[in-house]
Amino acid sequence: MKDFDQIENTQSGDELFNSFDLEKFLFILRKSLLWIILFVGSSVSLAYVYLRYTKPVFQSTSLLKLDFESEATSLGLTSGFKGSMGTGLSGEIEILRSKLFFDKVVDVIDMDVSYYYYGRYLVDERYRNSPFVVSYKIKNSFFYNRPFDVDIKSPDTFELIYMDKGNEVSQTYSYGEDIITDGFNFVIHKTDYFNYPEVGGKYYFTVNSEDALIGYLQRNISVSPENINARTIRISLEDFNRNKARDLLTAVDTLYLDYSRQAKNITLEQKIKFLDSQIMLTEDTLETYDSYFENFIIENRTLNLVGDIQRVIQSLINLDSAQSQLEDQLLEAIEFDENFEGYDSLLAGSDLPVPASLNNFLTRYRELLNERKEKLRYYNENTHIIKGIDDQIESFQNTLEEFIPRHIAFLKEKERRLGGKSDYLEKIFAELPSMRTSFDRNKRFYNLHEGYLMSLWRTKMDLEITRAGTVTDFVILSPASLPGAPIKPQPTIIYSISLAAGFLISFVFLLIRYLLHNSISSYRELEKLVSVPILGSVPEFTTHKLPLTKLVIMPSSKSAISEALRTIRTNMEFLNGNKVTKTITITSTISGEGKTFVAVNLGAVMAFSKQRVCVVDMDMRKPKVHLAFGDEAHFKGMSTLLIGKNSLDECITSTSIQNLDYIPAGPNPPNPSELILNDEYDNILAELEKRYDLVILDTPPVGLVTDAVLSMKKSDLQLYVVRSDYSKRSFVKSIENLKKINRFTNLTVIFNSVKAGGKGYGYGYGYGYGYGYGYYEESK
Repeated sequence: MKDFDQIENTQSGDELFNSFDLEKFLFILRKSLLWIILFVGSSVSLAYVYLRYTKPVFQSTSLLKLDFESEATSLGLTSGFKGSMGTGLSGEIEILRSKLFFDKVVDVIDMDVSYYYYGRYLVDERYRNSPFVVSYKIKNSFFYNRPFDVDIKSPDTFELIYMDKGNEVSQTYSYGEDIITDGFNFVIHKTDYFNYPEVGGKYYFTVNSEDALIGYLQRNISVSPENINARTIRISLEDFNRNKARDLLTAVDTLYLDYSRQAKNITLEQKIKFLDSQIMLTEDTLETYDSYFENFIIENRTLNLVGDIQRVIQSLINLDSAQSQLEDQLLEAIEFDENFEGYDSLLAGSDLPVPASLNNFLTRYRELLNERKEKLRYYNENTHIIKGIDDQIESFQNTLEEFIPRHIAFLKEKERRLGGKSDYLEKIFAELPSMRTSFDRNKRFYNLHEGYLMSLWRTKMDLEITRAGTVTDFVILSPASLPGAPIKPQPTIIYSISLAAGFLISFVFLLIRYLLHNSISSYRELEKLVSVPILGSVPEFTTHKLPLTKLVIMPSSKSAISEALRTIRTNMEFLNGNKVTKTITITSTISGEGKTFVAVNLGAVMAFSKQRVCVVDMDMRKPKVHLAFGDEAHFKGMSTLLIGKNSLDECITSTSIQNLDYIPAGPNPPNPSELILNDEYDNILAELEKRYDLVILDTPPVGLVTDAVLSMKKSDLQLYVVRSDYSKRSFVKSIENLKKINRFTNLTVIFNSVKAGGKGYGYGYGYGYGYGYGYYEESK
């Protein structure tokens, strides 16, 4: 057995929402007018409440022209100081927004204590018009930014109320009396605005900390460039009190001139101080390098290391050449000494090499020998001349014997000295590159620091000239204004937004209702959904609310319902043509769509046309036909007929309308479907068709049980009731299934409970009745 949710879930979403239905949307719009009015009215009401209970915010504005120029330009010094001045407009704006500047403002403005009055709905700040003032000394920082309530009791006394360590403290004091506690000392005095009893009521004040005041200024002051080329900026301050906004902004404008000059001087002094420290450090570094160069010159006796390297290399080359020559001489001398065989060999043209150092000696020796030879021609060997020459020759020979060893020893000593000198030069040559690298590195650092020192001196000179020649050109183009109308909240904008929000919510609500609205609302909509003929429509009954199904058609009735049912009767005749309709079945998808109502009232209309009509209550699970005629439940009817317990005559019940009878359902059987399947049911229908012109079978809902289908197969005409704004669009699937699966050729639809005034809704009248609960739900 199916339930309502299962029926809906079997339908396709494409069939439910295949296109936008303007008629359906307008119908939902008409139904939702009250909601739309409620949404829009609520939005406007909320806007009104917001405007009523929101404190207005006022804005004071001023326009400043900022220009910082330096007379140092007259000296032609245009570089260096420009960047240090920070003349960019954004820099000035940041100064105006800085906490340091706001700290200066807080020191000047008299806002240590703020006074407030508890109004009926809003709290009002008493700026410069408080009936009392407070002299204070805070001992415990806890009491900063804390409210102290003052309840004026009389012209001379007041009650001070505050919180201390989670407890409320309340005490009455006199004006001018010292209030001394562990956390604070207060003295409250009257002002010129004290006019009792007009000032009576409850006030409170707060002692503001410096951080709180700075935070207030940072939150409420805004600075923005007005014209970059003209170097103008706009300063604005927002507050709930218009006079307070103007006074604070005036203080800001006034203080900015002095603060700007001081800030610029502080900046320059800090830069100059920094430059002095850097100059001192750089000079100390240069002195260190100077000492290094002096010691280097003293130790190495040179500043041209490149030339020294070249000279050492040349000396090493010369030493190598000298050593090579010396080695050759030493070898010649040694070879001569080893192979010397006598003096005659020196004169005989021997191959023995003679050292170069003996060439002169040998030449003289040969000259003496030649001279002796020449003298022997004239003198004998015993003459003094020859003996003198012989003595010289002998002396030469002795000298030669002594010279060769000494000469070899001399060459060896010279070779040793040359080797030592070569080692010394090699050592120097190995040290010179590292010395040059260290020297060059220190030279580069020296030049770098020297250039840096000159740059520091140059920058310091520019800054000192700038400090001496800087003047401030500060113009208040527009002083702080006294606000007129508040900047927020703005009623026009608030109401416009509220109206837009109301209509937007209404539109979303309509859209949601449109998307969720899955019931059939209009005759035209039903025509689009079904492919079977629509026999007619029955308007809604609006005379009174019917708690249960009831017969509402009277013989002489000219109501819209009567005319609609007569039209349906006529359409039934056209539908069947020449074929006589003896049995019709009336069903619906679920309970509450009005099938029983249509059955009994259509039966009444048929009876008024002189036809004998019998309405058979086939809904043996939840019978209602007897209720339509105002009868009690019967203990005999179709259920007892089908089991042979009662006869047909015993079960037929007459009504107050002539020619109209009905057969009640009888007691609820456990197996209604099986009872309809037996042959007795066919015999009963056959007998009824003989006795009556028209038999109307009021069957159970076809969407919930199968009893209706069994009865519809045995009828000549099948009427399917669809109720306006009650039946779902998905129910159409049940009608199509009945037509396709069971092949009912005379299946028609009756559109029930059509609302009045709807375009395409059939009749402009209607009726209603208060049933339609769950099919198996017991009546309450």
